[in-house]
Amino acid sequence: MLRSLAAFILAANSTFAADVATSAGPTKKLTVADAVAETRALLHGRKISDILGVTHVHGQYALTDKPFLIEGAEAVHTLGAKVLKLWFYSIYERQYPWHSDWPKDVPDLEALARTPYYETVFAMPFHTFVLETAEFGMRHNFWCRGLSNADKKKVHDDIYRLARHLLTRYRGTGKTFVLQNWEADNVMKYALKDTNPDTWDTTYQGMCDWINTRQAAVEQARRDCGTNGVQVLHAFEVNFVPSLKELAAGKRYEKSKPLVVDKVVPKTHCDLYSLSSWETWAPGKEDGLFDRLQYLASKAPHDGIFGADNLMLGEFGAHEDDFEKPEKNYPVYRGDTAGAAFYAHYRMVNAALRAGVRYIIHWQIYDNDLRMGGKYEGKGLPPGVMATAEQCVGNWLIRPDGSHVPTYDYFNGLFDAEKNELHR
Repeated sequence: MLRSLAAFILAANSTFAADVATSAGPTKKLTVADAVAETRALLHGRKISDILGVTHVHGQYALTDKPFLIEGAEAVHTLGAKVLKLWFYSIYERQYPWHSDWPKDVPDLEALARTPYYETVFAMPFHTFVLETAEFGMRHNFWCRGLSNADKKKVHDDIYRLARHLLTRYRGTGKTFVLQNWEADNVMKYALKDTNPDTWDTTYQGMCDWINTRQAAVEQARRDCGTNGVQVLHAFEVNFVPSLKELAAGKRYEKSKPLVVDKVVPKTHCDLYSLSSWETWAPGKEDGLFDRLQYLASKAPHDGIFGADNLMLGEFGAHEDDFEKPEKNYPVYRGDTAGAAFYAHYRMVNAALRAGVRYIIHWQIYDNDLRMGGKYEGKGLPPGVMATAEQCVGNWLIRPDGSHVPTYDYFNGLFDAEKNELHR
């Protein structure tokens, strides 16, 4: 059963309109204390530590000589977060390279979970791990011509064994593991490149069958192992989603390929539906995240274990270098790119809380991206060379020199306020 899109559009024209109106910009800079207070007012009894998390993957620098997966996880824990997002792919050596001696030829997802570095991190005091997960040993976009029975079995077996291991190994710990794909629309864009449009329906159905197979594997593991003090969930992530309010106003949302949220999401039955949002960081657009989440809600089935409360913001962020041009920044933040990024993050966190999502995952603790042109020519550094701040785009909470950006202080302030309230 799907929620009515028409009903959501009607609501977008009335109840939601004032709540999500875009702003012409602040008249003065936002303080961390004010941001913390205003965000906490939107929690309505929920704990921010249950919701707000941070990603750690492929950072272009390290600050200690510890294995990089462990270093970044410890940095997120020091921040105060209890939700950690990690990459869980066969290219683990490239995603967590610094000061690490990874085992070679790890055969599958279960074996990766058993490696000492992941075991160490999974033992840390996080209550939720969101794992960006891809099956081992599969061809690139193997489902694009339809999901074969052989590939379906491989997918099911790899995800099932991982879920079974997590449900068994971490029984009684209170931990939750969320297994998700990466940005389905970006994947689909490349899968359909230079292909005949007559074949596209087969490709979209292949993605649908792949996602439903992963979900079925997780559900079977839960039936076989139970969920005694541990939970494994499966999420489906998309990244191109229109604004419900803009559609209601007659504005078109145009992409070169049909949207996964329209073509695939309604035919799936996942525990959670995730939005990776990189279309809402710019001045005046941050509140539009609410409307995009509402559109995703209108398309997502809600007959799973969470019912209608099955949304998450799997990825959001704001590059500091995007605010360097005055015309791309709020007037009050011109010349203060870190402050502008903080303001954008604050607005997006609040929009997501109004939408009632279960998780909000920030991108990320250390910057994974490098500038192209300008201060840094090219993409990529020589092996073993760490990036400087000038070479990074500013997707960070902690800079290469160890200093914190204002968004770090904002998140830390939210976690500290919760701790202080609990200790009263």
